[in-house]
Amino acid sequence: MQYGYFDNKKREYVINRVDVPVSWTNYIGVNEMCGVLNHTAGGYLFYKSPEYHRITRFRPNGVPMDRPGHYVYVRDDDTGEYWSISWQPVGKPLDKARYECRHGLSYSRYICDYNGINAQQTLFIPIEDPVELWDVTLHNSSDRERHLSIFSYCEFSFHHIEMDNKNHQMSLYASGSSYQDGIIQYDLFYEEDGYQFFTSNFTPDGYDCVRDAFLGSYRTETNPLAVERGACSGSTEFGGNHCAVLHKKVSIQSGENARLLFMLGEQGYENAKVMRKKYSDEATVDRCFADLAKFWDDKLSRLQVNTPNEGMNTMLNIWTLYQSEINVMFSRFASFIEVGGRTGLGYRDTAQDAMTVPHSNPQKCRQRIIELLRGLVTQGYGLHLFQPEWFDPQEKKQSFKSPTVVPTPNKSQMIHGLEDTCADDALWLIAAIVEYIKETGEFSLLDETVTYADGGSGTVYEHMTKILDFSTEQVGANGICKGLRADWNDCLNLGGGESAMVSFLHYWALQYFIELACYVGKTEDAAKYGAIAKQIKAVSEKVLWDGKWYARGITAKGRKIGVQSDSEGRVHLESNAWAVLSGVAGKEHGELCMDSVNEYLYTPYGLMLVAPAYSTPDDDIGFVTRVYRGVKENGSVFSHSNPWAWAAEAKLGRGTRAMKFYDALCPYHQNNLIEIRQSEPYSYCQFIMGKDHTAHGRARHPFMTGSGGWSYFAATRFLLGIRPDFNHLMIDPCIPSHWQGFTAVRKWRGATYNITVQNPNGVEKGVKTVLLAGKTLEGGAVPCQPTGSVNDVTIIMG
Repeated sequence: MQYGYFDNKKREYVINRVDVPVSWTNYIGVNEMCGVLNHTAGGYLFYKSPEYHRITRFRPNGVPMDRPGHYVYVRDDDTGEYWSISWQPVGKPLDKARYECRHGLSYSRYICDYNGINAQQTLFIPIEDPVELWDVTLHNSSDRERHLSIFSYCEFSFHHIEMDNKNHQMSLYASGSSYQDGIIQYDLFYEEDGYQFFTSNFTPDGYDCVRDAFLGSYRTETNPLAVERGACSGSTEFGGNHCAVLHKKVSIQSGENARLLFMLGEQGYENAKVMRKKYSDEATVDRCFADLAKFWDDKLSRLQVNTPNEGMNTMLNIWTLYQSEINVMFSRFASFIEVGGRTGLGYRDTAQDAMTVPHSNPQKCRQRIIELLRGLVTQGYGLHLFQPEWFDPQEKKQSFKSPTVVPTPNKSQMIHGLEDTCADDALWLIAAIVEYIKETGEFSLLDETVTYADGGSGTVYEHMTKILDFSTEQVGANGICKGLRADWNDCLNLGGGESAMVSFLHYWALQYFIELACYVGKTEDAAKYGAIAKQIKAVSEKVLWDGKWYARGITAKGRKIGVQSDSEGRVHLESNAWAVLSGVAGKEHGELCMDSVNEYLYTPYGLMLVAPAYSTPDDDIGFVTRVYRGVKENGSVFSHSNPWAWAAEAKLGRGTRAMKFYDALCPYHQNNLIEIRQSEPYSYCQFIMGKDHTAHGRARHPFMTGSGGWSYFAATRFLLGIRPDFNHLMIDPCIPSHWQGFTAVRKWRGATYNITVQNPNGVEKGVKTVLLAGKTLEGGAVPCQPTGSVNDVTIIMG
C-alpha cells in the first residue's frame, strides 16, 4: 500500500494520501529554533531546548493523533462551512477534498483543494531569525467571488515540559496574554524574558489569546466555536491556557489569489514589530525560503552519487544525509517519541553523529567533539548524558528567576562512578576526531587545550589517550573489556561481566589512534598502543570465538552468552559485525561469523539484533530478557546496528551480500509496504519489529536514531568506498558483481572530484587502476588536489 512518493527534483516526499497509519514527521529550523511537524501540521516549536524552552504545546501519544499543531482554518463566510488547510484538525472527508503534504528539507507544505479554493500553507524558519513563518496562499478556482475568513491557531506551552504536565496550581496562574496593534504577546510571568509573539502582515479583523474562549466548552481543535460562528471574541487574560489566533476576512475574485503571512517568534512586542516589518515583505520571505534551499544545496553537493540502485541514490543524495544532519543539529531528544522530556547530549550517540557528516557540517561536528571532550573525566570515561553548558566556560548563564530552569548541578552531582558508566561511550569519540581531521586537515585540533568534566585540562590528543587507557584498564578476569553499566546495548546489563563489543570497539579505536599517531610522528605512542591492540586481538580470538561465530560477552558469574550452546540469544549482531569491522577477525572467522549473521538474523526488513529472542527473564544477562520478544533490543531489526554488518561484509569483499543487507533495511524500498511498515519511508527508524513479534516489519521511532548517520557512513565509505585520508582520497568500492560501475561527485578540502567507477569484469571488490586526469596513479590513492580545482578520477575495478 502506497501513501506517497519521492519527488527528487524538488527534494520532497509527497504524501498524497494523508490518512497514514502513524505520524510522518519532519524538522524545520537549522539554528536555535526548531519545529517538529507531522503530515497534518501537528507538532511543536522550541527555542534552544525542547525541554526548557518549549514554545507551542504538544500532547504526546494522545488521541486525536499528534495535537495541537500550527493550523490555518478557512471559512466560507457565505455558507458558514469551514475546513483546515492541513486536513486535520477539522478532517473533511477525503472523498470530498484533495489534501497533500510535501515534506521538504527544513520546511513542510500543506495543500488543500476544497470547495473551489486551492490553499497552501508552508511552514519554515529563516536561517537568520528565530521566527517561524506561516506562508499561506489562496487561489479562487471557482466561477464566483469568494468571501472567506482565515484563522490561525497554535497553543502556547508553559515553556517547561514538566510544567505542561503537572503543578497546574502554579503554571495556570503565571502565564498571560495580551494584544496590541496586530501583535499577540504571550508572557510567562515568572520568567524575566519569557515572551513569545504572534503577528501577521495584515491588520486583523479579530483575535483570540485564550484557548478556551476560541475553542469553546466541550470542543476541540476540530470544531472551534470562533471559527464556527465566524468571529473571535478578543480574549486576553492573565492566567489560563493561551493560544495565537488572528482572524482575517478576505474577498477573492474568480481566478485570483491572496497571500497571508503569519509570524511566530521569540521575545515580545518590540521584537515583534521588527519581525513584522521585515517579514511582511513578500520578497523577503521568498528570499529566506530560497536561502534555505541554498543552505541544503551546499550540504548535499559535497557528495552526490549515481548508482544502479535508485533507492540508494535517493537516500544518500537527499534523505539519509538530511536525517544525519538533523541528529547532529538537535541531538536525540526532540521528536514525537522523546518529546523533549530530557535534553543534553548522549555521549555515544553524539560522538557517532559527529563522525558521520564532517564533510557537510564540519562546524557543528567540531562543536560536538569539543563538547564531548569537556564531558570526559580525567579517568577517561564520558558522562553518559550531560548538558554541554555545564562545562562551557563561555556559556552565559540563564537569567530566568523561574522554577522551570534546572540549576547547574555541582560536580559531585555531575560526575558519576563506574557503576553508572557505559563502557563504550568515549571510544566512539576517537573515530569522530580522526574522521574530522581526515576531512578537514585540521591537525592543530590535537594540540587544542580542553577542560575535563571533573577539573583540569589537557590537549585533545591527551584526552584521546585517556579514553584508550581507561578501556585498557577496565578488563575482566578473562581479559575482555568490562561491560560496566552497559555497552552500546543499554539493555544488556552484564554488571561485572565482560563485553565482546567493547573489546572490539577498543581495538577499532586503537587502529584509528595508531594511524593518527604514526602520521603526526608520535612513533612511541604508536608502538605502545600497537602492542595493546595486538594483545586485545589475541585474547579476543582465544576467549570469544565459538566455532561459528563470536560470543556476545561473559556474565559476572563467568557464563558466556551468544554461543552455540545457548537456546536463546545464540547469535548477536553487535559482536559479530564488530569482530569484522574492527579488524580483529581474520578472513576465515570473519566469513564464518557473517555467514551466521545471514543465516540466523536476516529478514526481508533487515537484520535482527539477536536470535532467538529471549523469552525467560535472566538478570545475569540484563533487562533485554524482560523486553517483549521481537521488540527493540530483544530481537527486533534494530536499525542502528545494521550498517555495521554492511561495512563488515564490505571489508570481507562481499558486495552482493552487503547490498542485500542495505536494501533490506532501506526505507525507500518499503514505500509500497506501508500497511506493514506504517512509518515514513524517507527516514530510518530506530527499530522494526522482529520475526518473533506479531507485527513483524512494523517500523517505529523515526529520524532521531543513529541509524541515519551510520547508514550514510557505511554506504558511502564502505560500499561505495569513497573516504578521505590524512593527505589523500581513497576510493575502494565493494559493490554487487552485476553493477557495471557508478559515478559520484565528492568535494573535499576545497577541490571537486568527479569520480567514475568502472567494473568491466564484474568483481565485487578490488581496484586495478586509478586514473587522475587520464594519468595512472601509483598506489591507487588520489592525492589532495589544489583548492578550487576540478578533477576527473577514474577507478577501474579488477
